[in-house]
Amino acid sequence: MQSILSAWQRRSRTTTRIFTKAFFRLLGGVNAILQRDEKYGIKRGYHHALRTVEFDDRLNKDEWQKDTYQFAASIMMSNNYTSVVDVGCGSAYKLLNLLGTCQTTGIELESTFRWLAGKYPDRNWLQFEKAEPDNLETDLVICVDVIEHCEDPRILLDFIKCIRADRVLISTPERDEVAGRRDFGPPRNIHHYREWNSQEFKKFISKYFYIEQHLIFKDRSATQVVLCK
Repeated sequence: MQSILSAWQRRSRTTTRIFTKAFFRLLGGVNAILQRDEKYGIKRGYHHALRTVEFDDRLNKDEWQKDTYQFAASIMMSNNYTSVVDVGCGSAYKLLNLLGTCQTTGIELESTFRWLAGKYPDRNWLQFEKAEPDNLETDLVICVDVIEHCEDPRILLDFIKCIRADRVLISTPERDEVAGRRDFGPPRNIHHYREWNSQEFKKFISKYFYIEQHLIFKDRSATQVVLCK
């Protein structure tokens, strides 16, 4: 009964997001009056979600973001890197299957951290709430499709910036590819607070890192990736 109820609640929230998004799309330029600030680099008029549904990635494998992890693997190989820190590694399936020959550290929230530590006790896991990024050193930091789930993404970027690393790779869906250029939010995905287009994302990330490369993969989620120093 609880699973059926949860399914209906999920459907209800998704429907609400769809109608809200459609309403703001109809308003067009009026949105800039309703939402005057450029928040986290995103255009005036964009409506950020006020709440989200927590996303549980523990049962997922490589249904999403496989291209991003393969790109990370190519960066590791071309630079002879041997260590990687994955901030928000989820089930860690892609981390271990595509980067598992390297020294890996996965960082997750408390409930997923405990699950990972039990499932893969021979690997290094850290709990985000208790981790000390100043004490971490690695060749590459990756943060794959996590930032859109954060109520305040600056907390995540400040955390990543404290890790001593040669390069940082961050990805998120490209809004214009997903929803079109006339989208004013909130995201259709009930797990997302917001989504950036490519120019907004580069503008926001460049406040924290020097961007070396920016890519957009033509995968199901139209993932954009920035590779940074």
